[in-house]
Parts: sequence; structure tokens; C-alpha cells
Amino acid sequence: MTSREQTPEQRIRSAFSKHGLVPASITVRNFPDETVLIVFVSSQDYDASVALSSTVENELPENHLVVIRRAEDSDKYKNESVKGVSDSRVSRLIELLNERSRTSEQQPSLQFIKDAAENVKVAVTRRHHVVFGRRGVGKTALLLEAKRLVENSQNITIWQNIQVLRGLDPKAAFLTIVKRICEIPDIIYSDRSQRLASKRLSSDIVNRIDKILIRPSRAMSETASLIPDAQRLVSMICSEYGGDLYIFLDDFHYLEMSQQPEFLDLLHGITRDTTAWIKISGIRNQCRLYQNDPALGMQVGHDIAAIYLDITLEEPAKARRFLTGILQTYLPPAGITNRSGIFSNGALDRLVLASAGVPRDFLLLSARSIQLARERVNARTVGTQDVNDAAGEAGAQKLSELEEDAASARGKAQSRVEALNKIRSFAIDEKHFSFFRVAFRDKNEFPDEYGLLQSLMDLRMIHIVKGSLSEAHAVGERSEVYMIDLSEYSGSRLKKNISVIELKGDNLVLRRTGPRGTKLIADTPRKVIQIFRSGPEFELGSLSSLVA
Repeated sequence: MTSREQTPEQRIRSAFSKHGLVPASITVRNFPDETVLIVFVSSQDYDASVALSSTVENELPENHLVVIRRAEDSDKYKNESVKGVSDSRVSRLIELLNERSRTSEQQPSLQFIKDAAENVKVAVTRRHHVVFGRRGVGKTALLLEAKRLVENSQNITIWQNIQVLRGLDPKAAFLTIVKRICEIPDIIYSDRSQRLASKRLSSDIVNRIDKILIRPSRAMSETASLIPDAQRLVSMICSEYGGDLYIFLDDFHYLEMSQQPEFLDLLHGITRDTTAWIKISGIRNQCRLYQNDPALGMQVGHDIAAIYLDITLEEPAKARRFLTGILQTYLPPAGITNRSGIFSNGALDRLVLASAGVPRDFLLLSARSIQLARERVNARTVGTQDVNDAAGEAGAQKLSELEEDAASARGKAQSRVEALNKIRSFAIDEKHFSFFRVAFRDKNEFPDEYGLLQSLMDLRMIHIVKGSLSEAHAVGERSEVYMIDLSEYSGSRLKKNISVIELKGDNLVLRRTGPRGTKLIADTPRKVIQIFRSGPEFELGSLSSLVA
């Protein structure tokens, strides 16, 4: 990794290391106009670190400040392992897990963990991209890393969280983005005269936008008339600056689905034949990037390329490595060197299962599981039951998020809740399984019902565990296998007499809950197929009344 690809924290650690200095921890504080990196060092390294700080600061991006502080406890904990959840350092870990589990432009991830596909290398390429993934899988983290990399390569960026624009119609939302673009010349060339061509043009466009926005109704023709000049401004900015313009639109699904094609059509118009690139993140089944009649928006595969971010339980070993790798980045800032002093192996297996590969869920469940373990008398490490209890508590929050996310598709919230109840009643109450199959022929016959099922997966209420499973007694027939979220059947005690999928290390396990439950460890491909084939088949037609 080159110094340009390193995060500011990594650059600081690397520079300190060259002088024989080791920071105890680094805390990042983000403000609108600057980023402050507080470097905690031992008392014996304090003077040398202060002397080095100005040199290090010069190697960081503009507006990054380095502050040195004494870490009074750094020597005390230097080589001491955590021996249980009651250790005072674990309190700091809980704080970090809760504070930094959700990323934003002002508070990025502690450290970006590359997935196996290294999607960030694709996201920074000179093409329009949409990053699809469930809530909490790291879409924002990926866009922020892409933003950092392109800025380090001397490009211009705009970051817009679409949730801020959710109350606007598509034309007003588009005009808001154009106004953001018009601010670029003044920001970049603050010391230049008004004679600069891009400054004059941007000022003219802003005046025209303001006149349009104050009118009670905005005709499409008025807004569209701005596109040629806005496109010329974008081209002019890129040419004058000598770099590309990257427009990052986070949480695109907050814009109402029916309005998304019109908004994208307008935005795409001002980037054509320029070196400006649109980078979007959103929940797949709540995004409609293109419509046929009339043709509006951006077609995936033609105008815009898709990046699919989800890591699911289809590959349990990959999911475990990725999630535990993220957790590991939170330990050093809390002064912790050993994960085993906090989590039992069984608890980590259950955390991977309960989160179903979603990083944010994994981190928040980890924090809550530690808190619950601390409430147990003489508890040393987090156990599986602590995770079960945490997952049960998370259920109500997920239902709340279901309704919040459904705001972008009016009238869909209740149908999703009812669909979840039908699936849960069928699989758990009637068939006594935590997982079920959906036949390929069924999803082709009931596409709307299948879309409803997919929306529940995007909202993390159900999780795919096998994308294509051959049927034992029907040649050529295949099905998908889904697992119901652990929060739907765990609670204070795991329900008895249910066939559930669990994890043991890198292997799937089929277990019958209860004191006399049987267990099958899927340590061969044949056993994996055997487990999935045992699940009941759910008929999508039973959801037809919810999509009528």
C-alpha cells in the first residue's frame, strides 16, 4: 500500500514507527472545515511525539491537524491481556462499537476493511456506479473510501446524503445538486477574480435556479433548460481544475421510487460528455433507476454499472473472516490485544449467524451482547445466550427500520409486515423450521410476490443462505433457501423443537432445539445440500393478497 492509499491514521502510525514511537491509540474528530487526529502516547514518548507532529501533519491531507496527548494508562496495559468483560477497557470498546458502527461523511469507519472482491477498486473507476446492498452492509463506508481515494488523486468531489432531500420533488432535488456544483469554483478558486469563466457561469446558473425554486410550480421545461449550461459548467470545472468530478449520492432509496428515474435523468444529462461520474448507494429493491415509458433515468448495465456489496451466509467462512476482521479494528483503540478475553468461540459463531453478514448488525449486537454478559453474575466472556438475548431485543428496532425504509415506497410498509408474519407463521409455527425454500418456478410465476420477499431480505428480516439448490426428486428443478432472522425466534430463550441453522466455525450446523435435540454438522458439500433440502417449501402465491 502506498502512502497515498493509507488512511491518515495509518500514515501517522507509519511515520511514528520510523522514529521508534508507538501511539497507544488515535482518536479522530471530524468538523465541517477540519479533521483533528488526537494521538495518545506514553509519557516517555510525549516530547518526541510533539516534536514529530508538525512533520507528520505536513504529510496529511489539507485541513488535517495532529494533536498529541498523554495516555496515562498506556504503560499499564501495554502487555496485559483482557481477562473478561468486566475489564475497564471493555467499556471503551462498547462505546466505540456503538459510536462508529454507523458511518457518515463526518464520521467514517475506524478503518476500511476490503472485501474479497475489493469493490473499492471498481468504485473509483471512471464510470457511473450504483452500490446495492442491505441496510448496514457498508455501502456508505465503501463510498467514503472511494471518495478519499479519488480526492487523494486530485479530483473534485460532492457528497450528498439523499435523506436530506427526501421531502423535495425530483426537480428541486436536482436543482439542489446543481447549486452544490455551482459552489465549486468559489471554493477552489477563492483567491481568483470573478473574471474566471466558471465563476461567471456558476453565478448566472444560481440566479436562474433561485427564480425557479421560488415559484409554486416548476415546469419540467424550465428545469431542463438549465441542463446545457450546467453540463457546460461541469465540463469547464473539470478542464480548469485538471481533474474529474465525482458526485456521491448516499442512501438514494430515501428518494421516492416513482421520482428516482426523473431525478437521475436530469442529473445524468449534466454529466454527459464530461469527466464527471455519479456514484450512488441504495437498497436494491427500493431503487428504481430507470423506467421505460417514457424512457427516463439510467439503465443498469448500460448507463450505470452495479456493485453488489452483500456478504451472506452462502459462504459462512468468508462472512466470518470479514466480520471478525472489522471487529479486530476496534480492539487497539480500546487498548485491547486479545479478542478471546471477551468473546467465546460459540458467541462469535452466533454473532455471525445473528447478523447474517451485515457489519453494522454484527457490531451493534457485539456491543449489546457484552452489556448483557456483564449483567450476569461472575460472567467472564460473552456466551451464545447473551447473543440470543441481544438478537431478540434487536427485532423491534428492525421492524421500526422496516417501516422507515418503506417510506420511499408508499403503501408498502404494512404489506411487508404482513408478509413477514405469514412467512414466520408458516416456517416456525407450522413447520417448525428457521429456514425455508422458494422454488425457481414459483418466483417466475409470481414476480411481484417474489419482489416482496426480496424487500424483506434487503431489510434483514430474512437472509439468503443458498442461491441455487437442486431438488432431490425433481430433475432440473431448483430453489433458493432463506433463513428467518434470529430475532424472530430467539428472545430470552431459543424456542424449543425447531430445526435451526447454526454455525460452528466455518461450517453450517442443523440442530433441533431442546434438551434432546439432534445435530448435523455440514462438514462436506453433500451434508450442506442435505440440510438445505430438509427445509419446507414456501409458496409465493400465499402472498398474492398483499401485492394486489
